[in-house]
Amino acid sequence: MSEMATENVAQRPAIRDRDGALKTVLSWPGSRSLIAVVALFAISPLIAPGSLSSPALLSMLPFAALIAIVAVGQTLVIQQGGLDLSIPGAVTLGALIVARFGGDDAWGLQTAIVVAIVATSLFGLLSGLVIAYFGLPPLVVTIATNALILGAVQAISGGFGSQTTPTLSGFALSRLWGIPALAIVAIIIVLTVHVLLKGTRLGRRFELVGENPRSAANIGISTRGYIVSAYWLAAALAAAGGVLLAGLLRTPTLTAGNEYLLPSIAAVVLGGTALTGGRGSVVGTALGALFLAQLAQLVQVFTQATAVQNIVQALIIGVGIVAQLQLGGNAGRLKGLLRRSSTTPNPSTTNSTRSTT
Repeated sequence: MSEMATENVAQRPAIRDRDGALKTVLSWPGSRSLIAVVALFAISPLIAPGSLSSPALLSMLPFAALIAIVAVGQTLVIQQGGLDLSIPGAVTLGALIVARFGGDDAWGLQTAIVVAIVATSLFGLLSGLVIAYFGLPPLVVTIATNALILGAVQAISGGFGSQTTPTLSGFALSRLWGIPALAIVAIIIVLTVHVLLKGTRLGRRFELVGENPRSAANIGISTRGYIVSAYWLAAALAAAGGVLLAGLLRTPTLTAGNEYLLPSIAAVVLGGTALTGGRGSVVGTALGALFLAQLAQLVQVFTQATAVQNIVQALIIGVGIVAQLQLGGNAGRLKGLLRRSSTTPNPSTTNSTRSTT
């Protein structure tokens, strides 16, 4: 009987922990944003027929590309445990400079683009230096930086918008192989940053500094340089997004960048990057931007109110944070600590037991 029982046990297939495997997959950065994009595009025809038609997608992709470009910079900042609230000013300043000085009678388009990105990035460099060397809270510093940028916007513009050059507008509205040019630019930026973060030693150190700056400092990594570079690149990417936005809008307003702060944060959260810093996924951020752009298109079918779109994006941030806690392992570690503390014997009880025995 014992031999037969042993054979039956040996022939039984191994039980796989499917729930554990599924949770592991969902905990990967970017997997949840991919699932969300697939689900949204699956239900889009049910909510708004024609939302997946070629004209609808081609009109949505440029705005998704702009959100992705700006959100990549926000991803770098959030990976360092910060948050850049100067994004609206940086986008506006980049758009304003290229629109006002991009004409042939001024600096020329190429010079204006370079100046717009470089000059705006200096504000991000200032934020990074103050945060890294003085230890001030990123929220306070970036709010102050945004005020400085808006002051520069008012000084340069005189309170009036400018019209961009036909060359930049033509590029922003053009297509290559049937794909909007802005989408191609966004793909190039996302893939470049992804390769740098995941495929180079510099990128791995960048993630290590964001995840555990004390450990990084103990092994000789200069943490301040990575923090400064995150804010500097975020401002540069926001300015680049502003340049492309100027071409898309043709006449950017002095509040053109205000609509990109909340989407940039929502795309990062939806993309799987933890707000506590560390590892993230710029590919997931790009998928999150695609999700937000398609969602905004669906919301516009029912209402044109910007407030409704902001509420939806705020809900996405909240749901994304909860999903990170539940699927990213933080909640599991917290429960483990609670269980461990509850099962730890009380020293006084142990001593009394020993005394009675």
